[in-house]
Amino acid sequence: LTMIKFKMNILTVILLAVVFAFGSCSNADDDYLPPNSDIVTALHELYPGVKDIEWSQKGVYYVADCWVDGNELDVWFDANANWVMTEQELFEEQLPEAVNTAYLESNYADWVIDDITKLTYPSKAEEYLLEVQRGTQERALYYSAYGGLLKEKDITGADFTHWPEM
Repeated sequence: LTMIKFKMNILTVILLAVVFAFGSCSNADDDYLPPNSDIVTALHELYPGVKDIEWSQKGVYYVADCWVDGNELDVWFDANANWVMTEQELFEEQLPEAVNTAYLESNYADWVIDDITKLTYPSKAEEYLLEVQRGTQERALYYSAYGGLLKEKDITGADFTHWPEM
């Protein structure tokens, strides 16, 4: 009888250890709070006809991955429902001619373009972000619509997210 009681106590300790071990695991998704109704309303006012909305949270921002007029957009809002930025992935042939020409005449012309994103802001001119790569080196190149190189950033080995500039 004491051997059975001893085995039951051991089993209980093991089960409790398993429960506490898995119960204390942290999941980043647990911190996600869905956007409030003001943010959802702001999205619909900014882009009437928006469809297929999937919300996520990036830092302090709410990001709507959605479709508008056949274009996939990532629309960023702050917690007060203020629109801060829209990202739209583009194909190379969608770049303004001035941006394409500036890139082809730059020191990066022989690098491979990985991604092209149009960045639209509420209070400054839109920008075109080209993520380029050569070997293991990666750069983010920011151009104005007129082809001016605004800045370049070394993103080699980084998990690159373009954050809104406030």
